[in-house]
Amino acid sequence: MSLVSNNIKYLRRLNGLTQEQFSRKIGIKRSLLGAYEEARANPNLTNLKNMATAFGVSVDHLLKNDLRRLRETPDLGIPFNPAFKPMAPLIKDDAPSAPQPLSAIVNKFQPPKPALRMVAKQVALKPVRPEKFERSATPITPFTANAPLTFNNHYEENGATKSAPPIEVKAPQQTIQWVKRGQANEYLANYQDTAFLNRLPVFQLPNLPSGHYRAFEASEDFSFPGALLVGSFVRNWYEIKDGTHYALLIKNTGVISRKVYNQVKAKGILLLRSDDPKRSDLELPIRDVLEVWEVKSFVSQTMPASKPSHENLKKILGNLRDELNRDTSSGGFLS
Repeated sequence: MSLVSNNIKYLRRLNGLTQEQFSRKIGIKRSLLGAYEEARANPNLTNLKNMATAFGVSVDHLLKNDLRRLRETPDLGIPFNPAFKPMAPLIKDDAPSAPQPLSAIVNKFQPPKPALRMVAKQVALKPVRPEKFERSATPITPFTANAPLTFNNHYEENGATKSAPPIEVKAPQQTIQWVKRGQANEYLANYQDTAFLNRLPVFQLPNLPSGHYRAFEASEDFSFPGALLVGSFVRNWYEIKDGTHYALLIKNTGVISRKVYNQVKAKGILLLRSDDPKRSDLELPIRDVLEVWEVKSFVSQTMPASKPSHENLKKILGNLRDELNRDTSSGGFLS
């Protein structure tokens, strides 16, 4: 079951409505409502708005929040009206009409017959040229991320073998939109504006699965300040993993990149921890979070500092031990 399907079923039962009653009130079939509640289909935007209006919640809360839990924790600031009365029916609950003949029902849904077109002159129909296709013996080119997948077909015509044009299958696309540091305030104001998002620079990275990503510039909270953090969108707050780096869009603040610890169920907050031990932790109320992007990759011009090898450490300790032994054997002492 998905989060949306659980919310729809929970709110419908909370208001004492059957599937038949609620489906008629929002103008859809009962079977479609059942598919929504069983997560066999996703509601479109119009049906989402109608259901959210009927229940007295926003579409955003219906998509992102587990309303069963949020109702038990009202401190999260999610509006909820337990005294909700069902809205007026969007379609009329007309009394069942008298039975109609089957022929009348069939004729109602029959498409209109096309009008006959009179042809002034006789039309000569040419026979279709027979073409015999057979599987190519040439091996198929392996799929790569940078080249389309092609298939070659051969057919015979008048005893000669000819090749048909190859069929191209496009490779899955990878899109990374880049939000520059100087665009932080503009992004905060237009993060839901499609026109603004379409103007963002787009690039790709090798070895990154296909999909839609967004890149943000890291602050001093990251081990490599100034690095480009590439993240995938997180739709459910409860899927945030402890100790994982995320880029978060915060209300009235902008983008913050830190390690996140999920305390939504216990306190309704996210605990943000910097890679810099000198910086204190932040407790962020979940109601102030506008977007969450899980960091999947990063690009940095700073190379990590090299760590001393175990062999070098053993050699240094051995030299110190030898020096201490020489001082002890010569009667010296350490002050």
